[in-house]
Amino acid sequence: MKKLILFLSFMSFFQSQIIAQIIAPVRDTYNITFTRDDNFIGETVPGHAHTNVTLDIKIGSNIRTNTFLPDVVSSKDYNFPVIYLLPGSPAPVTYVNVTFSTPSLQSGYYELGTHVGDETIIPPVTYYTGQFGYGVAITCIATNKYLMRITRFECNLCIPGGGIPVSKTANPQNTPLIAPNPSIGLSELYYTAAGKETVSINIADINGKTINAYSKDLEAGLQKLPIDIQNHLSGTYIVQWRSSTGKTGSLKLVKK
Repeated sequence: MKKLILFLSFMSFFQSQIIAQIIAPVRDTYNITFTRDDNFIGETVPGHAHTNVTLDIKIGSNIRTNTFLPDVVSSKDYNFPVIYLLPGSPAPVTYVNVTFSTPSLQSGYYELGTHVGDETIIPPVTYYTGQFGYGVAITCIATNKYLMRITRFECNLCIPGGGIPVSKTANPQNTPLIAPNPSIGLSELYYTAAGKETVSINIADINGKTINAYSKDLEAGLQKLPIDIQNHLSGTYIVQWRSSTGKTGSLKLVKK
């Protein structure tokens, strides 16, 4: 009987160890800390970004959000559940999206480095009407700790979604583009409507199969039309648009 009890105890211990290895957390993500500490503080300092910044962090299906005020050094915590993986499974990728309040601009999701010393650079997200934009530099300074710096950039002849300079002969306001591109599945088509019109959007895979389509009534001016391919595989997609005015076009979109 004693031998049976010892054997059962051993098996119970062995089983618990196996289970612990199978469901061991890949890392403790309960407390990820971001600190906003801009390089340029003060309204009269070139590069100063006097804007609230909302930072979304996405790990798997979990998204956490905090807003950082300008002109002060502040830290915010992002509380995520512990993530469990089977042995050999890749660690989930962490993504970051930045939204500015003045004016309302959004970067789209970028992959966030998770090792100490990694730096994630989000190129200037531009406001065409005002000819300026905001750039973001995020540095991993310790395990699950990040330093974020926001800089305002002045630009001449910019187009929305990344601060890309164009030639003086180009007409950036009337040139449709997709940003961010590549993306993790969430992008926007920047489209300028001449007046009231209806635009039909068709998203197809590289084989020409339609995966999403919709139409939207637009007012005159620059519009942002959502392109959502989150639930589809990585690869190249074709975004086509057709306006009730007769204008048509297409662009490639790459999902990472």
